[in-house]
Amino acid sequence: MFYELAEKALALEKSGKRIIRLNIGDTGLPTPQCAIDAAAQVIENQKSGYGSSAGLPALREKIAEREGCETEEVIVGPGSKHLIYALMSVISRESTRHDVAFPSPYWPMYELACRQIGLNPVIVKTTMENGWQFDNLPLNGAAMAIICNPLNPTSTVYSEKLVRNTLAEAETAGVPLVLDEAYKGLAFRPVPKYENAIRVRSFSKEFNMEGWRLGYAVVPKDVAKKLIAFNQITSTCVPDFIQRAGIACLENEKEILDANRAVWNKRSEVAQKALKAAGFRFVVPDSGIYIFATHDAITDSSTYALELLEKKGIAVAPGTGFGDYKNFVRICLNQNEQTMRDAIERMK
Repeated sequence: MFYELAEKALALEKSGKRIIRLNIGDTGLPTPQCAIDAAAQVIENQKSGYGSSAGLPALREKIAEREGCETEEVIVGPGSKHLIYALMSVISRESTRHDVAFPSPYWPMYELACRQIGLNPVIVKTTMENGWQFDNLPLNGAAMAIICNPLNPTSTVYSEKLVRNTLAEAETAGVPLVLDEAYKGLAFRPVPKYENAIRVRSFSKEFNMEGWRLGYAVVPKDVAKKLIAFNQITSTCVPDFIQRAGIACLENEKEILDANRAVWNKRSEVAQKALKAAGFRFVVPDSGIYIFATHDAITDSSTYALELLEKKGIAVAPGTGFGDYKNFVRICLNQNEQTMRDAIERMK
């Protein structure tokens, strides 16, 4: 229902109906000018050509500096979705195990990718009452495990103790643990750097580059070679001008992320106040860009989301797309403050 509703919202918008789209994780913020300028310079002055399937050396070096790792451990790809799919593929191929463990709520891509590849998603359900924190992941028999931190859809940051304990358990069990850190730079408090994990990050949300398709993975060198081979037979390479834009963003990272966090913090405060006034309940977000909310009147989030779209012109993501959460909806805070207030009033 998650992707079907997204397509319906686009179709209604195309037909001329005004839709306030709070269902998809578009930031609604402009791509940094430094990225645009860097890309334009490459497009104007450089011949088109294929690059390395590992990524532009200059970008990999900049990422290695950011992540405190060796350049050979960095692999660039067309977004974190591609890289997580690639990791599932290459890690499971050489394993006799077929389970992929992750907590819910979860980004829908995890389950869909598992089923596409032929893996078995093993999902640990968490609740709003425990702050969306999980107790442990079933690692015995797992080919790999995934933790999204900060978490899409709740914008929760898992406790450092929980993550470190899970990393230690995964190491003992011989299970690679992937940390999906697409929203790390938008957390309202610092998130630790976890050294003993595979880390995947994206430029989409942190640097407002959703459609540019740029991300990277920090992996052991043996896995890096497998990811390069995967890229060679799928995406080939990320265009050079996009990678140059990524370098520009990292060179101006503090300024860009400080500004973006301020925007998300303010939007979140406004939305929280409006949602509480409308009778919604949620865990206070630790990060941009979402709120995962419930209401006593929502008994089927798919039905609610569909009627809200058709009758009120508001698109939200039903909670059933993120696991067994039929009373919840995910709201992306990608509109200005007044539009957010108006949209939440219509949701009420």
